[in-house]
Amino acid sequence: MTVQNKVKLVMKEKGKPFSMNFGILKPLNDIGGVLFPYTPTIQFSHNANYGAFDIQGSIAQQNYYMNTSNPTINVTALFSSNTVAEAKHTAAAIHFFKACTKSDFGEQRQQTAGTPPPILKFSAYGIIHASSVPVIMRNFNYTLVEDSDYVDVDIGNEQSVTVPTLLLASIDLVPQLPPKKVKEQFNIQTYAGGQLLKGGNKGGFI
Repeated sequence: MTVQNKVKLVMKEKGKPFSMNFGILKPLNDIGGVLFPYTPTIQFSHNANYGAFDIQGSIAQQNYYMNTSNPTINVTALFSSNTVAEAKHTAAAIHFFKACTKSDFGEQRQQTAGTPPPILKFSAYGIIHASSVPVIMRNFNYTLVEDSDYVDVDIGNEQSVTVPTLLLASIDLVPQLPPKKVKEQFNIQTYAGGQLLKGGNKGGFI
């Protein structure tokens, strides 16, 4: 498998709204996010929403189309911390996922306060699944279990953190395409033909 087709979740705009070139996030700086170290379990969900005409006494209802929901993506991923580099990457990934659920807020950020959490780009195994799809993170979950070993790792500035040697994390993603892009670029023919699946200015649909 080429690196290009591996599963990764990166910032849409590197360095915005937060930098990764120092501190706990520094191990992620080169690619601007998380390259999953092991093959994760990914569940894609596509739904069409229908209503039903309720006809009194009928044994069959006619359905009418309402809309199509945004697809949803659930990623369940394993991280290990058997070396110092792995432990630093695990700690960085945990903190990155948490940061991607936070808005810009506080008195120290008066000029940018209120900016929503960052839009990310998700890729997994090429265009048939996901290629640089703009997404938002709705949920991030992980559990620190009692029967795991834990290791301490230095993250700089005389700080250290503790991470498990094995960590299972789950994230929920939803595509976030600009309304103008959907209106101007989407049509069922080009989507069905695959032309809208590639990332970039023209594409990013899933």
